[in-house]
Amino acid sequence: MSLNILTAKEFESQIKRMIVDKHPITMIDAIVLYCQEKNLEIETAAKLITPRMKCTIEGEAIKSRMIKTGKARLPID
Repeated sequence: MSLNILTAKEFESQIKRMIVDKHPITMIDAIVLYCQEKNLEIETAAKLITPRMKCTIEGEAIKSRMIKTGKARLPID
């Protein structure tokens, strides 16, 4: 079993590639699907999310009414 350690930039690249390959899919869904396919904990993936990805996820959450505009912040550090 090999250990494949990703940087945040590599993770973002793989998620973006997955979004293109499996269009239409949201970034949120792509991250969850990636975690399932790679047997990766969601909490681990949360640490790899870049500020640009966070902005995209927040936009998707606002669009799908998961959070209200400007009032809530995603709990991803």
